[in-house]
This record gives sequence, C-alpha cells and structure tokens, in this order.
Amino acid sequence: MKSLRTFLAALFGIGTAVAQQPQAPAKSPAEMMKEMRLQWLTKKPPTASEDKKEEIAAVVMDWPLDEATVTVLASSGGDASIYTTGTFGILGGIGHENVRKAAIAFVECARKHRALASPTTDFSYPDRQTVRFFFVSIDGVKSVSFRAAQVEKTGTDAYDLYSHGQIVLTELRQITQQQRGH
Repeated sequence: MKSLRTFLAALFGIGTAVAQQPQAPAKSPAEMMKEMRLQWLTKKPPTASEDKKEEIAAVVMDWPLDEATVTVLASSGGDASIYTTGTFGILGGIGHENVRKAAIAFVECARKHRALASPTTDFSYPDRQTVRFFFVSIDGVKSVSFRAAQVEKTGTDAYDLYSHGQIVLTELRQITQQQRGH
C-alpha cells in the first residue's frame, strides 16, 4: 500500500504526506502495476451474500502487445484500469461514466462466458500468442485462454470477451487524451 501511495503521490505531485513516511526502496512502475494486477487476482472480493459466491466481481484480460503485456481490469462496480509490463498504466477510470459503463459491460460479458473458464491459481502472464481472461469471484478465480488469432474471429466467445476488453481500454485511453488536451 505504501508503494501505491508513493506512486500516486509522484503521479499527482503530492509530496508532503509521503515524504514524512520512511522511504522504502523505489519500485519501478512495471513492478507496481504487476503488484496491483496480482492484488485484483488474489484478494477475495466482498459479496452481499453466500448465494452470490460465484458472481463475477472483476475480469482481468492479459493481452500480449509487441514485447509487453497489457492488462485490462474491469470491476462490477465500474472501476477500470490498465496495467502493463512496461511503464505505462491508467488507474481509476471509475470517475468517468463511459468507463464505468464499459467496465460493467465487460463484467457482464464475462458472466455470460463463465462456463468456459476453469479454476486457477496460476496468475502468470500468457505467452506472446495467447490472450488470457481471469474471472474473479468470492469463490475463487477462473481463467480461459485463447490464441491471439481466435480473438479476431467475429461471432466467437473469444471475440466477444476481447472486444469488450478493447472497449474498456479505448474508453480509458480517451479520458487520458482528454485530460492531456489532445
């Protein structure tokens, strides 16, 4: 949590509260994003009741792009983020209506395809030709993987999941471009 505060402080130029805390060795942005990704995959989400243990609380899409892996996260509450194995990331899309709608739609899509996924505790990144989806629920994490060529075939389960992830990614990119004045 301290590293997240340090990262956010550096990102937003907030130095006073963080500067007073003991300094831990600085982590690279890629290390911090990897940790945030793992938090979503390993922390049990809250649930209203036991009868909703299988309800998907978040979906994580790992997508290889060139030499990096892009992770798109969407939660049932409308939060969305992008993490990469490089130095680029976008956090906290929940404050934007289009992002919230896209995130919730991605989770709904994952619910529709829940039967494709198998329980897993392997949260490693996929190989360069595979797109992997993780469905996070209180009952655990399930995953399903597709070859990269499959996600481009219109009308398939792979395409449906991938296109919803791409919509979240696009909405997040648009808000960052708007904030930069482009």
